[in-house]
Amino acid sequence: MLRRHSFCLLPPTLLFLLLTSPARFANSATCPYDLDSASHLISPACYANASAASAATNCCWYVYTAYTFAAVLHANRSGTAFLPPAVASACSASFAAVLVSRGLVNASLLSSTSCDLGSSLLAAAGRPCQFPTVRGIRSAADFTLASRLCASPTAGDLSPDVGTACPACQNAVISATFALLNATHSKEFVPCGVAATIAVWTPFQPSPPRFASYARCMLQVLENVGGLGTDNLIPSPPPPSSVQAPVSTSSSSSASRSIKIAVGSASAGLVSIAAIVFLAFKIRRSTAVTSNMKDEKEPPPSSTAASPLPTDGLYIFTKAELRAATNGFDDRLLLGEGGAGKVYLGRLPSEQPVAIKRIHQEQKVAEFYAEVAILAKLRHRNLATLVGYCFGDREHALVYEYMAGGNLARALSSGELTWWRRVRVAVDVAEGLAYLHGLPDGAVIHRDVKPTNVLLTDAGLGKLSDFGVSRVVPPGGNHVSTELMGTLGYVDPESFPAGHVSEATDVYSFGVVLLELVTGMRAVVPTPTGGAESIIHAARASAGWSSDGAGPSVVDPRLGEGWDRATVGAVFELACRCVRPRREERPTMREAAAELAAALADLEARTGGAEEAATSPPQPPPNESPAPPSASTGSPPSSVHAWSI
Repeated sequence: MLRRHSFCLLPPTLLFLLLTSPARFANSATCPYDLDSASHLISPACYANASAASAATNCCWYVYTAYTFAAVLHANRSGTAFLPPAVASACSASFAAVLVSRGLVNASLLSSTSCDLGSSLLAAAGRPCQFPTVRGIRSAADFTLASRLCASPTAGDLSPDVGTACPACQNAVISATFALLNATHSKEFVPCGVAATIAVWTPFQPSPPRFASYARCMLQVLENVGGLGTDNLIPSPPPPSSVQAPVSTSSSSSASRSIKIAVGSASAGLVSIAAIVFLAFKIRRSTAVTSNMKDEKEPPPSSTAASPLPTDGLYIFTKAELRAATNGFDDRLLLGEGGAGKVYLGRLPSEQPVAIKRIHQEQKVAEFYAEVAILAKLRHRNLATLVGYCFGDREHALVYEYMAGGNLARALSSGELTWWRRVRVAVDVAEGLAYLHGLPDGAVIHRDVKPTNVLLTDAGLGKLSDFGVSRVVPPGGNHVSTELMGTLGYVDPESFPAGHVSEATDVYSFGVVLLELVTGMRAVVPTPTGGAESIIHAARASAGWSSDGAGPSVVDPRLGEGWDRATVGAVFELACRCVRPRREERPTMREAAAELAAALADLEARTGGAEEAATSPPQPPPNESPAPPSASTGSPPSSVHAWSI
């Protein structure tokens, strides 16, 4: 029997299911899935209670479970993982028709904004991780342990409230999914999660009861994230000597236990845990409110057409001009690189230094359009200035003002920032976010606030950068529903169940950045057992989450004696409020900016100036190894490898 409360944290509405007649595809594709067997996973109660919001949510859970089960059955028999697009469309339409014709779900459930199995869910090559074959998925990551603990006949009872089999299965699946995301250089949680589920189950013939038990087990991770708050996002894994070590539980209920997640090394491409753990189901939401930003998957305009990008206030560069500015993209001028391409230091004919971001990965082109669309409209002293762009056939480029101080992550890593400079940067970022959230045409949600996206001037002042995944909440709206994006450790846990992002999403991420400024730790902290935990959990353990704020045990030791207890306590207390589990309990960015400005003024008044507090010699942060010296002799030493994309 499914626990009713297991579903209360799922989104009350999901995307609508396409009700296209399967006859439409009769001449082009036939669905190979065993839809009859899959449909038996859907409870008859769905049809009778489909008018109730809670029942509709439960029914969507059944629909997603059944459809994924059909995909797993087919993969087990044929070795095919994701289907050709036409076949995937035929399957989604056929499954909808089967469910309605057999009276398993009410047509209103499928024709509303509730359930979406759109053709892209199981279509090959449309998105990262959507390999056409099971062999392709399993060659990208090792699913041996996950298959043994979750799908094999020897695996224990996966019921969430029975024994330790479910936690062990959760750990193994999440660890394997991290490896898959890393191998595909992807942050797209949904397609990689579905791929992981297929890979886990293909070595063994799944039975409907066993697969349903697995689905409930994986659902519990999402449930815990929604109900427990931030400190349970990335707790320490169990000791490596016992793979099936019990997960620690609280004394109150099984639903409030801390999930131990075996994530492997911190370099294994860690991404947001809770956003990918509901592996069997499509948790992605369509945009529930109109946004003037392009969807991540919307194809860019044809290269032969005129660019629809804004031009007012921007210079449109040619490729020749960019090559001249960078000496032919000389590697000695490389500032940094990432999944989309590289960033180079350039110099314009006017002698103005610029940072040139080359974007050559197709999946990043949509982010190029989004960033230009936003930065062309916005000008603020705490936002990175877009000078112009180059619109090419296969490669685009963004040209920014050059920030000689590199990024905040590098500055924190080097230990060069005094406490005053840290507070100054916090004020800068807060004011930039407050400006974005207060725009009259709709709040701009950055969605990826983190130290690498805070660039510093040579004087150490901060500017927010990288708006490629930003979204706009139209006036009068309180959120926008979209694909989960972000970076491990910074993503608001309240975004996970429904995919809702709002101003509070940025507030949470900003709170994590504040904790980094106070503690010197990173958002994801390595543990002695070889795993990782959230900075929130680590900071709480160090400080005791005391009412009087942070003490010496939580403050970055590299500050030496050069920190002020009153303002450190104020910033730490503000950070704690920013990362509260419930959005309504967090301050707005306008309020946070005002508090930080007051703390900075108080610090300067009592210390007699901006730089009274001396900094100790640069040391590695308390939770990382020293960074290797740069080997690039042609780049400015203050910013080599300090830009990221």
